[in-house]
Amino acid sequence: MCSCLSLFLHQGVIALVGVVADSNEAGNRAEIARKLTEAVYRRTELETLKDRQEQLLLSVIPAYLADQVSKSIIQSSSTGSGKPANSKNHKLFHDLHVQVHDNVSILFADIVNFTVLAAQLSARDLVRTLNELYSKFDRDAQRLQCMRIKFLGDCYYCVSGMPVNRPNHADMCVVMGLEMINTIKQVRIATGVDVNMRIGVHTGSVLCGIMGLRKWQFDIWSDDVTLANHMESGGVPGAVHITKATKDMLLGEYCFVEAYADDPHVVSYGQPTYHILPDKTSVLERTASIYRSSRLSTSPALQSRMSMKAKVSKMVEFWGAETPFANFTKKKFSTAHDPALITDEIARRPTYINTIPSMTLIENNLTNFSFNNINSMFNCELPTIPASPKLLWPFSRKSITCNLSDCVLLMIVSIPSAIANLLLCSLYCPPDVLQQISLQQFFTIIGLGMFSILGRFCSYGGPFITMVAFILSSCIPIGPHIIIKKSKLEGVMAFNSLIFLPSCVSHLVSVFILYRLPYSHRCFLFFADFVIFQVLLSIFPAYGAEVYVGYMGYHLSIVSISLSLLVVLLFFIDWITNYERKRESACHVSFQNEERDVETMQDINKILIENILPSSVAAKFLSDRTVNELYARQHENVCVMFASIPNFKDFWSEWDTNRKLECLRLLNEIVCEFDKLLSKPKFSSVEKIKTVGSTYMAAAGLNETETDYGYDDVYFEKQNPGKFNNNLRQGNMAFRNANLMIEFALAMSQILDALNRDSFQNFELRIGMSVGPLVAGVIGAQKPQYDIWGNTVNLASRMDTHGEPRKIHATTDMGLILQAGGYRVQSRGKIRVKGVKEPMETFLIEVDSKRNSSVSGEQHNHNNNNNNTNCHSTL
Repeated sequence: MCSCLSLFLHQGVIALVGVVADSNEAGNRAEIARKLTEAVYRRTELETLKDRQEQLLLSVIPAYLADQVSKSIIQSSSTGSGKPANSKNHKLFHDLHVQVHDNVSILFADIVNFTVLAAQLSARDLVRTLNELYSKFDRDAQRLQCMRIKFLGDCYYCVSGMPVNRPNHADMCVVMGLEMINTIKQVRIATGVDVNMRIGVHTGSVLCGIMGLRKWQFDIWSDDVTLANHMESGGVPGAVHITKATKDMLLGEYCFVEAYADDPHVVSYGQPTYHILPDKTSVLERTASIYRSSRLSTSPALQSRMSMKAKVSKMVEFWGAETPFANFTKKKFSTAHDPALITDEIARRPTYINTIPSMTLIENNLTNFSFNNINSMFNCELPTIPASPKLLWPFSRKSITCNLSDCVLLMIVSIPSAIANLLLCSLYCPPDVLQQISLQQFFTIIGLGMFSILGRFCSYGGPFITMVAFILSSCIPIGPHIIIKKSKLEGVMAFNSLIFLPSCVSHLVSVFILYRLPYSHRCFLFFADFVIFQVLLSIFPAYGAEVYVGYMGYHLSIVSISLSLLVVLLFFIDWITNYERKRESACHVSFQNEERDVETMQDINKILIENILPSSVAAKFLSDRTVNELYARQHENVCVMFASIPNFKDFWSEWDTNRKLECLRLLNEIVCEFDKLLSKPKFSSVEKIKTVGSTYMAAAGLNETETDYGYDDVYFEKQNPGKFNNNLRQGNMAFRNANLMIEFALAMSQILDALNRDSFQNFELRIGMSVGPLVAGVIGAQKPQYDIWGNTVNLASRMDTHGEPRKIHATTDMGLILQAGGYRVQSRGKIRVKGVKEPMETFLIEVDSKRNSSVSGEQHNHNNNNNNTNCHSTL
């Protein structure tokens, strides 16, 4: 009975080892299956993020520049964090993505009397009108092979002849201008507002690319661009104003009228200019125009009763422009279950770049473009179909993993083996020998327990402790054999073999519970165990062998061979197990890499979206906005700044065409340094809008929330108990925004002075500012762009134009707000400003460049009581 129970315990030990090993492997397989399911979703998300990144990138810059820009983004996202300035990766200059294109035609277009139309529209209707109008221009530009560059308020400009040069680029620009005149005619008919288009076209060379670190916008620079801009301002509404260079490139027939320009820049050009009237449009265009006019026209009585909103809706009902980011909406993973959607998605991706209406408008011709660097990094080959839960059931049903340490498991499996040995020894061994064996087995178990405790509290040397514990556990099968042999109990030698062999097998198998040990370590333990057991078998005395053969019917050599074959089998099983674990480890590494790839793509997408929209607007735009909803907001008390470098054009004109790229490199450094200021917490409420040439445009007060003003509200209420009202609060916000903008201008001036010292230049800032209400919105389905409109923006631009270097030129409202807040302002008297009918009083604000902090919070409230505070010096 005891021998059967002993064998049963040994078999139970082997079964327990198998259960533990299988449980661990089943748990690992279940984990792998779970991660494979996550990987399918993650790769679907990665494909979505890749698509969105390419769409966002192509919405900012043309495809032929997107490849090198994406490389810079990926490089900066992977190496740009935490690098000191003197590291090897530090660059002396920022990246400049600019290319030169010769023999292109440039078109500038401005909407005449747009201010009158905007004054009659709400913020949402204004943004909707501009989005529909510019989307119509974009479709025409795409059809006529023109590349839209950007829009500046109500100014739109594009280029034909780049990146693919065409012999008819001048004709394309002229026809584009005539189409714009025809389009604005529909607006004039529909709204009853006398709006028109003033268009200028010139042919020459350009440098094109992106500049700065924030709010990338593809732009063009050259003297020819400046001339085209002046051709627009010097033209007449309803006609295309072209230079002689453009006229010489025209291939078609047009109605030319010689122009008499009074713009000084156009006069200095020294060549005749011409107006092209929209009388020579084709019969097809005339028919289309008549059809559109008939759809828009209404009876005078009905026209008078219609609201402006209804007129706008009627005007754009057949244009059908997409809303910005309508095709960027995040895909839901649930669509992956639809085979039709999956098939459509797979069929779409190879030609996806040809179907995105990017802002370049002619990328369909660039069939050889691909994001090679992105595809090589984020290569996804798994199908976008998640695994069925039914397929995962065999794995998930045994997903319980043993979390006990290896030493504890060794102790657990050693206890039944020790009991089995004692049961057999109790049948054939004298009490004194049995007592020795019992003590030996007991102290071995105690030693294993101590190693278990040591392994729990010792984080270092875990594999070494496990190996020592396993060697100690070998005393369970070896100890009784040695004790019996020393006692010279020849008669029971056969039973000693009966004790020894099952214990050897169970101890060899117990290596499988050491799944945390490396494969090489387990192989070493296998081999050491096998050698020890073979040595012990070989030293059996001859009579013992005879007795053993007579009792069991086997020779010791057969036993040795059987044990050797068992070890080989165990080696093979362990090799298979190790191979599976290597594959699992490779899967884990792959999963980690994919998670990192997803995070990298998310970071890149965040960079791109925040280069198009303010962060607060971007979060709202991509979360709770419906697909067909336009973003438009009316903001009050916003301070708008235009900061230009007027003498940069002198620096530009001193260089020949081949060296102007170096001029742009210096300008890029200036803009990049200005952009770095936006990362400081002090200027977190300042939003860069755009750069136009050497002019930097920014605004303060465009935040979606007003929490930034909470401190001032509390302070004002304490200082004026019972008198704190909305007017006081609005005045506080206006001063806060104006003061913040002045501090930002001061920081810009200090940076420019430092760059002047480094580059041996003498650039000066000329700054114009205005405070008041404006409209902010996102327009342009093909190239979404965040912009602001309103009289406040126009006045800030005029303040810059009529300002003085190293001073801030402010409007009347802003000057009075700052004066009440403690600034010393200097009145310039009444001056004539373009776009303003009557002369207006303006102010020059000079800020002490040595101040350490702004006048804000309670400081500017104390200044309200002491208006003699001296803040007088120069930028």
